[in-house]
Amino acid sequence: MAGHAKQASGVPVRPAMPTLIAPYAADTSDVSTGPDRRITLQLSWRYCVVLYALVMLYSSLHELVHHVAGFVACGSWGIKTFNYFSTTCEGTFGSYMATVAGPLFTFGTMWVGWWFLQRASSSVFARQLGFALIFAQLPLQRITGPIFKQNDEYDAAWHLFGVSEATRWITFVVICACCVPPLVAAWRAIANRRRAGWFLLYLTLLPYLLWGPVFGLLEYLLTQRGVLAATVIGMPYLFLLNEAATIVLYYSTRRWLVPAPERPA
Repeated sequence: MAGHAKQASGVPVRPAMPTLIAPYAADTSDVSTGPDRRITLQLSWRYCVVLYALVMLYSSLHELVHHVAGFVACGSWGIKTFNYFSTTCEGTFGSYMATVAGPLFTFGTMWVGWWFLQRASSSVFARQLGFALIFAQLPLQRITGPIFKQNDEYDAAWHLFGVSEATRWITFVVICACCVPPLVAAWRAIANRRRAGWFLLYLTLLPYLLWGPVFGLLEYLLTQRGVLAATVIGMPYLFLLNEAATIVLYYSTRRWLVPAPERPA
């Protein structure tokens, strides 16, 4: 007869929640971060929802930091979309500082994630959040920017220091110095077997798959179709609506960062 699974003692055991990718057994070959600081990754549709919310939230905040920094530098509000911003003092030192402000926020958030992973007193939730925060900043996109002569860091660098290979590769080294230590901490925090596969999944694929299609659709609706394109202090209503919805989504689902077996009742 169907019923709850039971241990030998007769105590009912809650059935495991279905997952998209079940976790592998913990890899005990490297415990250099300490067993209390390692996390088990378990992909379920619920986890994907909250990770999407984090990526969308922080990609939007990155652009918002540009926008606010532009106001501080120029004294008036510029304009922004989901993927673009323009100040009212383009071509000035202040406008390039607004360009740099977004990556500085992003790198700072990665280091907050690093701190959550390294802190001995971090809860299971804080460690899972720290790991997700690091990859929600899309670090591969930041690192590869100078290689393809793209992104905020390279744009500001060549305007301030001139177009040269030295500028390009010094920018690359600085970005690596900002991104690599948090990524190393994330690598060491993974308790699952096949650690390399999990790390590469987060670094190269998962955040982009979850966030990219929605982000691209929103940018298209705003810039090509004019949906809710009217602005308040340079910010379109569609951007503000998405930001509010994403914050609500994250706070209502944040507990799903923790795998069900480790989640407080």
